[in-house]
Amino acid sequence: MTQTLAPVVQLDEITPAWLTQVLTASGALSGGTVTAFECEPVGTGQLADSYRFSLTYDTPGSGPATIVGKFPSADEASRAFAKQSGYYRNEIRFYEELAPTSTVALPKALHAGLAEDETEFVLLMTDLTPARTVDQNVGCTVEEAGLVVEQAAKLHADSWQDARLAEVDWLKGTVGSFAYVTDNFPETLRTFPEIAGDLVPQADLDEAAKLLPYLEAWKAAFSEPRCLWHSDLRADNVLFDVRGGEHPIAVLDWQGLGYGNGVIDIAYFLGTSLVPADRRAAERDLVGRYHAGLVAGGVTGYTAEQCWEDYRVLAVHGLQVGVFGLGAVKRSPRGDEMWRIWIERTAAQTRELDSFTALAER
Repeated sequence: MTQTLAPVVQLDEITPAWLTQVLTASGALSGGTVTAFECEPVGTGQLADSYRFSLTYDTPGSGPATIVGKFPSADEASRAFAKQSGYYRNEIRFYEELAPTSTVALPKALHAGLAEDETEFVLLMTDLTPARTVDQNVGCTVEEAGLVVEQAAKLHADSWQDARLAEVDWLKGTVGSFAYVTDNFPETLRTFPEIAGDLVPQADLDEAAKLLPYLEAWKAAFSEPRCLWHSDLRADNVLFDVRGGEHPIAVLDWQGLGYGNGVIDIAYFLGTSLVPADRRAAERDLVGRYHAGLVAGGVTGYTAEQCWEDYRVLAVHGLQVGVFGLGAVKRSPRGDEMWRIWIERTAAQTRELDSFTALAER
């Protein structure tokens, strides 16, 4: 009699038998068993840890040569934030409930398991290598950004004003989490110099502080129930030239998925992932390309000018996340440099778009 193994295990508990079970159940393995595997870290995730598994079978070719596994972060601060925000739960629920019918380019889940504590989880996915990554600190090209906004338009158009999704409990967590962050933003700004004041110019913190008179208006702006939003759409969470160019792009890291004002994804991506000169030169065209994607996806009653004004307001999100995020997740030299550049870019974005005036007039 075959023993059924637990659906959720820690990384050091994974065995060839466990991999055989879950890959067979997914249909990825047929007529063979995993006899051995090796794993190595991949990615630069701030909230979870990812590994590439290289698999050996008793029958060569009976299953994928490699897969990618995602697990809770080993860092206590990151785990605590992910639990409080529901991010681990969200990604598992996304792959279980929404990904199978999504038109967005993304990895296929081979196994998705979540423990009752909503902290321990295992997500095994197809490996999309060879693929090209872009260092967010260096920044995407305008052409690469165009591919990303097209994917965002698909995500948003597919779920536009979907009353059913607006009432799904787990999709409400992201809005709730950022409402909590907003309520506590005065304290975040007060303590920021103690945590990382040497990284960020005072002028950029002063720009973020412009949000303080408008906290309630800001919560209303990002929580407007319009469509799904990824909420962490940036260069580090995108692959290009997937499987050697078989597909132009794939979007990763669905931990922050929620239901709210999706244009926030566009403002967040362009602010964090383009150098300011490129963003400044191309953002009108890119926002227009996004709006055209919405219309092509069946969205009506939402004009290009409304989209642009939403973009101006929602640029605040990238700056707020930069200031908050630096102290919320694990610190590393690469991470500190990412946050420094992130805040510098998004502060420039909100200044040039006059975002806080747009928020005040909303």
